[in-house]
Amino acid sequence: MARWRQLMISGAAIAALAVGLYSLIGPGLGPKPNAEGPAAGDPAPGLTLRDVTLEQPDEQGQLLWRVKGKEVTYSPDQQVAFITRPDGDLFQDGEVIYQVVADTGEVRENGSVILLRGNIVATGVKNGSVLRGNEMEWRPQNDVLIMRDQITGTHPQLRAVADEARVFNRENRMELAGNVVASTVADSKTEPWLKLQAQELAWFWEEERIDSAQPLRVEQFKQNAITDVVVGQRGTVNLATQLVNLRGQVAMQMLDIPLNMASEALDWQVAEEQVTVNQPLTLIHPENKIRVTARQGRMDLAAQQIFLSQDVVAVGEANQARMTSDRLNWNVDTQTLVAEGGVNYRQVNPNVNLNGARAVGRIDDQTIVVDGGRVVTEIVPN
Repeated sequence: MARWRQLMISGAAIAALAVGLYSLIGPGLGPKPNAEGPAAGDPAPGLTLRDVTLEQPDEQGQLLWRVKGKEVTYSPDQQVAFITRPDGDLFQDGEVIYQVVADTGEVRENGSVILLRGNIVATGVKNGSVLRGNEMEWRPQNDVLIMRDQITGTHPQLRAVADEARVFNRENRMELAGNVVASTVADSKTEPWLKLQAQELAWFWEEERIDSAQPLRVEQFKQNAITDVVVGQRGTVNLATQLVNLRGQVAMQMLDIPLNMASEALDWQVAEEQVTVNQPLTLIHPENKIRVTARQGRMDLAAQQIFLSQDVVAVGEANQARMTSDRLNWNVDTQTLVAEGGVNYRQVNPNVNLNGARAVGRIDDQTIVVDGGRVVTEIVPN
């Protein structure tokens, strides 16, 4: 027996309409069906009603959902109500959390499941999100709203597309899965913005945070031109502080500089244009063929300054020059290196080996000056 309630019925239905088929039926209410025929409170098999409102309360009497329909037709077994042009409200703790419209809908499992199809729009009353798609499933007892098929979503924090979206309203969490592309909301002509790509993302809108346990790609755009790309095996993006944390096989391309970086961890303060790496890292300047490694480092992208420390090795691949030091300041714009602490510089053609406390110069054109403390110069003739 269908256990949802029928309300506000108007218009012609079937000839059986006048036989008391429109009594309210709630959970546990109404007579049970018997072998002699349908109970007086049940909808007749195949009954079609026009301009109907259906609703479902929980055991405490609080509404779980209320849906209006242009037409409602009951299945022969009275277990499914088919709705044309559903327009309704989804409730939580007695309050509306989503307003939904669609082309068609179904009420199943004694009102515990609502299915919507075609041109669905679900508007979050509290969280301000708008989800669009072609299939939707609402399971109020599990506190989950599922949207599938050409999903798009908008929110003051984020815009996204995906194959599937699952909303857990009590936890202020939305899970996006399948070809996920999300973009932060900004004036793209005047403000930088981020584009995130992954197979799965979890968005916590109250905390303004996005988590991905899957490979994540983050791109920064300025005036709609891409400037930086970073990828990792997992990551977190704090939308409020604009902090990107990536872990596992991290790679970053700084296209404006240009410079490439690889490590196992990266913390990127996007607004301040600061990158912190507390794991061994490798930096490559592809144009000047410079390769630098260190155990940790910090990058000021705006000033194009890089600060490296612990076991720093800088190599000029074109001329086989090599310099090691404890610390290194690399001005990428001018290609000037300032090395400090246990400096050793070697090159070939001519063969040179210099040791000192400090070195300044360019490794790509072999203009390095080593000074400080006792300088040992070793020149090996060809």
